Amino acid sequence: MKNILTILFAFLSLQASAQLKDCKEILSIKINEVKNHADVNSDGSRSAGLLSFNGYCDNEYFKGEIQPGAFDTQKNENGVVTLSARYMLTGKDSKNNNCNIFIENNAVQGGPYSQPKIFTDSKALDFLNTSELVGHLDHSDGQFYVRIYVREPGNTTEDLWVQGTQGKLAATLEKPELKQGEKCPVVIICHGFGGQRSCPTTNAIAQQLSDNGIASIRFDFNGHGESEGRFEDMTVPNEIEDAKSIYQFVSSLPFADRERIAILGISQGGVVASMTAGELGHKKLAAAVLMCPAAVLRDDCIKGNTMGQFYNPLDPPERLELGYGRALGREFIKTAFSLPIYETAERYHGKGCIIHGTGDRVAPYTYGIRFHDIWPGSEYHQLEGYDHGFNPNPLDAVAIAVDYLKRNLADN
Repeated sequence: MKNILTILFAFLSLQASAQLKDCKEILSIKINEVKNHADVNSDGSRSAGLLSFNGYCDNEYFKGEIQPGAFDTQKNENGVVTLSARYMLTGKDSKNNNCNIFIENNAVQGGPYSQPKIFTDSKALDFLNTSELVGHLDHSDGQFYVRIYVREPGNTTEDLWVQGTQGKLAATLEKPELKQGEKCPVVIICHGFGGQRSCPTTNAIAQQLSDNGIASIRFDFNGHGESEGRFEDMTVPNEIEDAKSIYQFVSSLPFADRERIAILGISQGGVVASMTAGELGHKKLAAAVLMCPAAVLRDDCIKGNTMGQFYNPLDPPERLELGYGRALGREFIKTAFSLPIYETAERYHGKGCIIHGTGDRVAPYTYGIRFHDIWPGSEYHQLEGYDHGFNPNPLDAVAIAVDYLKRNLADN
């Protein structure tokens, strides 16, 4: 039975377990047994698997069994794993009428949910034929259930986990109300050094995007907030890997328009966003927004002065104490010393926007201007007298960022 965790129903190498909010559970299908399993490998980069299984559902909406002929198929082509399960349930609905339910469950490896499609001849369950459905594998109590939910109308916010290279990343996904089968843009939001996903600025950006039909995911970098990892092991390169893990997760979401995924970063998150954009390229990212990008971090490390703490940059300490119980690790300084910030960022040739304040003493606005210079056609918004936190009014910067994303992620 434990093998089910690795092969069944589009949850191979499951990267996230989420708290489903604004959803109603309709079907709870217990998997009893995987009967047969067969696979084939062609040249090492392509493989496929097939298995059969049985089980039953017993809840207030439906009682019945999975009929013989239930199969789950898995295809791995050049590292991209897609999965699809197809099976039929036969039994009685909530009105005690005989009925059949055909289920097709599709997913991409790494996504936390499957994308169920249901055809049923039950009048009581007819709404399942047209509802937005979400599938999730539940094995919390040692038993294995495929749970299928109906997404209820309205904007939704849910907390979830995404697997990163340094451990699990805590994230919050915010999505506008969508019609059945409708897709929308998604913005990846990266917080700054020492920050976390739930701060007034990132919350305001996410809420305003959702109100304008744009989904977002904000997350804690490794060693920050609720994410796993130690702060002193954090580096800009491994934060870039975190952002790329989030991108892979977003790409697997059924409602995400893959041609309209954008990234937004604040302070050090702006550096991460710019370099992630450079590594992924404009074919994967439709827009990039940098808010007070702190490319000064490299110069600070070269000078041996980070956050007011001095050290020998050619032989940095194992730990640089920053106060408040936090310390930077030696690897952060070593990697930042020669970090190719602009060299990587300039490989991005998509739409870009930079927002910076002239009163910023942490990362002077000239660093923002340089990003504008290496991104031809980008917009540059300079806020006179605004500091690194965009005081006196952070919502001014939020409004510029949201307006830019609205204009450039529109469904043309």
